Amino acid sequence: MLRGKGEFGVTYKPSIVTCNSIIDGLCKYGLIDKAKELFLEIKARGINPDVVTYTSLICGLCNTCNREEAKTLFMEMLDEGVQPNVEKFNVVMDELCRIDDARKLFDSMASKGCKPDAVSYNILMDGFCLANKIDDAKELFYSMIKKGCMPNEVNYNTLINWKLLDEMQCNNVPPNLITYNILIDGFCRNGCVLEAVELFHTLKNGNTQPDTRSFNCLIDGLCKKGRLKIAWELFHRLPKKGFVPNVVTYNIMMHRLCKEGHLEIASNLLSDMEQNGCAPDVVIFNTLMSGFLRNNETSKVVELLHKMNERYLKPDASIACRFTGKG
Repeated sequence: MLRGKGEFGVTYKPSIVTCNSIIDGLCKYGLIDKAKELFLEIKARGINPDVVTYTSLICGLCNTCNREEAKTLFMEMLDEGVQPNVEKFNVVMDELCRIDDARKLFDSMASKGCKPDAVSYNILMDGFCLANKIDDAKELFYSMIKKGCMPNEVNYNTLINWKLLDEMQCNNVPPNLITYNILIDGFCRNGCVLEAVELFHTLKNGNTQPDTRSFNCLIDGLCKKGRLKIAWELFHRLPKKGFVPNVVTYNIMMHRLCKEGHLEIASNLLSDMEQNGCAPDVVIFNTLMSGFLRNNETSKVVELLHKMNERYLKPDASIACRFTGKG
């Protein structure tokens, strides 16, 4: 996969930084087999993988449901003397998902010279809550305080959200759709997308059916977590599930698409939404124009301004200033 000769036939050895960038990109696009192939190749060529190499591949394996292989690779990393810092421990612990695996990894951090931080504790608290072990999550919460690790707002929110749901069920007060939507939105806002997905499935499998807002919260959380491909697939499944994307749904997708440079796809959604009877608002147009301005595609901005004028919509001041060069 890696070419060994440069432009003038000079043999060169790619740096680990270059290899890491390629492996990370392959993993993010779901090309895990290619990433594994490159990983083995760089080792064969005498390039030592570092903590970034291993973490990228472990996350890629977890994202493609190869968690056993991910655990094996993590142990290999430790055996090779590659020591992860607390941030890398947290990434792996979060990706492994299963509470028993996460707990073992959490307990091993100290022996590896890493002190768990608030993020480490929250990952484990989430795991306990997902396994309906609310008391264990509370015990861990108080333990972190005793050990001098001050909780952040995410730790508090996680416990409050799950405790609320637990108390409602214990008191025979069935949570309704509004309750679930608040909790799903709360998890997504705090970056706990896995927990939001689990709660979403709980909602679907129960007596309460999700609505468009439920999907919007989840799609938004996935986009902000960098899971654009999954969000895109969920977005396209909405009509099949009997749901019609609204202007909020479209704006969430278009914002993320523009941010990641997929301007043409985002622009096509404008036509799609109008064909589906969903009228674009100022926010939609501003999102698209901001994307095209960042890419110096002024002709596209002019085209969108004409469309806004046809719909009696006005761009906000920031767009006008950026377009005229006065801001």
